[in-house]
Amino acid sequence: MRGKLGLVAVALLLAACAGGNSATTGQSNAGPIKIGLLTSLTGNYAPLGTGDEQGAQLMVDRVNAQGGINGRKLELDIVNDGSDPNQTVVQLNRLDSDGVVALLGPPQSTADLAIKPLVNQKKLPTIALGAADQQTNPVTPYMWQTANLSSQVARDILGYLQQEGKTRLAMMYDSANAYAVAGHDETKSLMDRYGITLVDDESFQTSATNFTPEITRVVAAKPDFTLVWATGAPPVVITKQWAAANTGIPLMMTGAEATPLYVQPAGPAAEGVYLQVVMADIGPYLPASNRFKKIIDGIAKPFQAKYGTYPSQFSWDAITAMSFLIDAIKRKGATREAIRQGLDSISLDTANGHYTFTPTRHYGMPQSANTIAIVRNGQFVPAPGLTEQQLAKAGS
Repeated sequence: MRGKLGLVAVALLLAACAGGNSATTGQSNAGPIKIGLLTSLTGNYAPLGTGDEQGAQLMVDRVNAQGGINGRKLELDIVNDGSDPNQTVVQLNRLDSDGVVALLGPPQSTADLAIKPLVNQKKLPTIALGAADQQTNPVTPYMWQTANLSSQVARDILGYLQQEGKTRLAMMYDSANAYAVAGHDETKSLMDRYGITLVDDESFQTSATNFTPEITRVVAAKPDFTLVWATGAPPVVITKQWAAANTGIPLMMTGAEATPLYVQPAGPAAEGVYLQVVMADIGPYLPASNRFKKIIDGIAKPFQAKYGTYPSQFSWDAITAMSFLIDAIKRKGATREAIRQGLDSISLDTANGHYTFTPTRHYGMPQSANTIAIVRNGQFVPAPGLTEQQLAKAGS
């Protein structure tokens, strides 16, 4: 608790030092439209931030290749917080001074929550790329969310386990990560509704590298599945050590691992691991009858041509967030206040379904856009038990 309060205090202190002209920064009607991307390109959350950067840059390049918006090009101002929420606050002030009219990021919830009071004080429209419910619940005027809520992730996982007749679950979670803690707590609170019992519950810190004691206790509890709530390096290490232990128990990760930067370093150990993902992550396997498949394919193909890989979940998060900003600017204008009004009236088909934002609702991913995948030959494919009908209706 001290750490969280300390981050908020730092945010408010720096806000006070930043001056009182934030509301009018970047309000020119000429020249490029400057959008900030505050992400993690080094440190534990670099796999997330790399995906954010690729997705956001792709969308900016596409708009600029078509002449921009009303003749004005988009300019992406990218800063790196090094996976340190304290640096997230520092870099936010830098972007504010640079005159950005809107902000994407950061990719992890602890940092999003650290800057939440600051972006509202600065009146800087911010689309958070993390997934904790607390980013947009309760609603504040200047923060929205593109990723699925951690509570949506929890419901999707529990629904799949129930569908497959599984009743015993063990969990491992990073107690220093706001997304992991929120997801773990929500899963625990909902288990009874799905007829599932928590047979073992293990916590660890982000810096942990030896999970043998936790794995030993989990195996002794004999769960049907083991769910890991974590981000960055720990899931890769857990996956390798889990495979080496030859437990015979299915392992499930969340969408925080829906990236080649999880699968590649985990190597063969990742084969057969389940993941909760969003539907765009398994776009190649969606049936043609899914109404969003054309949107997914229309973005995935140029992304693959540019970067040589299919978009990760974090790329899709940034792609969707940029879609919101582009739509808001086209409809309302390129000032901070105009963008706020535009984001508060989003009704848009995206690669992850139809989103609707209102002044009292700042998240919008449909629950049906959440699904379960399994790693096969290094790729994310629909998990066993998912039906053609479920995949066809995803996102609606």
